[in-house]
Amino acid sequence: MAGTPFSAFSIMAIHLLWENNPNDAESILFGYLLLKSKYDKLRRRLSRENNQKGIYELYENQIIEEFLKENETNLKAIYEDTISKDYSEDIEKLDLHILRTAFLLIPRITDNKVYKEIVKQITRTFTKNLLSRQRDDRVDYRVRNDYLEKYSYFVLNSPKEEISEYLKPFLDSFNGSEAIADLFQKFILAEDNLNSYENFWEVWDLFKNKVIELCKDGDEFWYVDRIVNSYLFAQTIWKETATEWRTFKDENRIFFKEMAEKLGHCPSALYAISKLLNNIGSPYLNDGVSWLSSMLEKNKNLLDAKLENDTMRFSIP
Repeated sequence: MAGTPFSAFSIMAIHLLWENNPNDAESILFGYLLLKSKYDKLRRRLSRENNQKGIYELYENQIIEEFLKENETNLKAIYEDTISKDYSEDIEKLDLHILRTAFLLIPRITDNKVYKEIVKQITRTFTKNLLSRQRDDRVDYRVRNDYLEKYSYFVLNSPKEEISEYLKPFLDSFNGSEAIADLFQKFILAEDNLNSYENFWEVWDLFKNKVIELCKDGDEFWYVDRIVNSYLFAQTIWKETATEWRTFKDENRIFFKEMAEKLGHCPSALYAISKLLNNIGSPYLNDGVSWLSSMLEKNKNLLDAKLENDTMRFSIP
């Protein structure tokens, strides 16, 4: 099927190929971008032809045999590393399953301008679909998950001065969608593995005003409460007994103080900051007590609001 995932073992092998024979790996990447959609179209065509003949089975070897005949020149070019690198015309028209796999084939760390441009085009296409309000544009969970995971690693591994450009599609189309909450979670997971302190906080600072603006009318709309929880580290990967995180340093207390002030009217922010102070944000506990006190004093709506489960337990460090 068109949505059949590219084998994880194949992707691992191609990443090894980038290290040992980058020309071959590059040919596979561009060959995949060129030919995967042709293969899918051929499958659909042969299936229709079989159905017209009263044949309701289609064997893979039938597709492969016809595909090899129709694409002999292109396949030879891939083998000889002479495949065209002119990808720009149709890449954003490709199916998201194809773009997901193409992205997975690209190295997590690269200086190649062509690969970087491909990533930007893939991101623009995914963003358009991930942040769409149209139910018909919903993205398959596995495709979305794979893309966001690779994207978060790719961005955090990039030079700091390039991060804003990679984030631009998400920043420009930022809204209260589930994908935004998932995106923040993926960045946290990636940072926990990479320890890219400056890059991570560059990402968080770029999204800060977007989150504040999204929450100006509260957190009762769409996925706003979940976005706040993700952005303020409440939906975390750590054990309840964890008391610190290496990406939280003394200077970051300014960020949390600002969030307590500007998101203080949101029950989800009260919950998130309360939970933070009880686990990985415990180094901020002394200041945090005053943050919570100020939130409750300035936002009387919280007294009658429906609070997140365990908010009161976390609010008493």
